[in-house]
Amino acid sequence: CSHGTFPIVDTASSGTLYGTAARSMLCTLLQRRAFGPPDALSDYDEGGGCDSLGPRRLSPLVQWDTIERVYPRYPTIDDVDMRAGDRNCWLDLRPYANTAPYTVNETASIQRTYRLFRTLGLRFLCVVNHHNQVVGIITRKDLLPESLSDSLMRGRNAHMNTTYGFD
Repeated sequence: CSHGTFPIVDTASSGTLYGTAARSMLCTLLQRRAFGPPDALSDYDEGGGCDSLGPRRLSPLVQWDTIERVYPRYPTIDDVDMRAGDRNCWLDLRPYANTAPYTVNETASIQRTYRLFRTLGLRFLCVVNHHNQVVGIITRKDLLPESLSDSLMRGRNAHMNTTYGFD
């Protein structure tokens, strides 16, 4: 994917949107190895979601000035050296998350979505359902005429295949 922001979901509360995290910040945290131990959640109460953790950190805090110091040459994912044991560790994104991202409901019209992009100068929107669960991300590029035309054709073809049993 080419967009620069990713949704953060709270899996303990049915995958609701918690916030977003920038690709540049994620790569910086990974490169700085800001991981917590694999057993960081061993006493985690499954019922409460992110809020039940309170202020307890699951991984070491990397200060904002450390993250911003590399601007504008943030590391890319190719600059990150992930070891086998790193995949079992935790990366606590709560201190870095934008917890109030702009969203659009999955039933919103293209016109409304376009207006949000133009009025607010957005680069992306999280698309959520009525339970605030992420169902996608839409970028400015997705609203270009050729992208919309391609999407409509894919949707029409999918509908034809399902309706007439071509699947």
